[in-house]
Amino acid sequence: MRVFVGSTGASGQVYTARLLEILTSKGVEVEFTATDNATKVMKREGVEPPDDVRVYDPEDITAPPASGTHRIDAYVVCPCTLNTMACIAHGIGNDLVKRAALVALKEGRTLIVVPRETPWPRQAFEAALRLIDSGAVVLPASPAFYHRPETVEDVVDYVVQKILDAIGVDVDLVRYRG
Repeated sequence: MRVFVGSTGASGQVYTARLLEILTSKGVEVEFTATDNATKVMKREGVEPPDDVRVYDPEDITAPPASGTHRIDAYVVCPCTLNTMACIAHGIGNDLVKRAALVALKEGRTLIVVPRETPWPRQAFEAALRLIDSGAVVLPASPAFYHRPETVEDVVDYVVQKILDAIGVDVDLVRYRG
């Protein structure tokens, strides 16, 4: 399995780091890019991508993930700013994250968009609906608490579990406590 992960400048880079960690530990081939703003937020939040992912320049819209002929099984934008979500919804592919997401929609492949920002203005809901109507899954980073998380990692794992479920990677990260 090959997964493209694009990270944008929203807070919540810990979701991206954990997602990349689990994907690589499961033997998934991961292709990754982070926008310039994502890189800044990663540094601020103390997050780095693992060494065993293929990293692309976010401005290189000629990179393999920007082409439908490059076989990728699932595309994940995590975290996804509301601006990026709106751009994808309206067909604006001016960087690799957005262009790869548009390729996913064009080719009918799995696209998971993980917005982390809140609150949402009306335009964000409209963009989310456009993406859903186009075949994407909009999966806000909204952790649950019924499993009684005890650590920040437990909260992060809940959201990452949802992403992995959506792309078909079998893993059991969430521990339910009675």
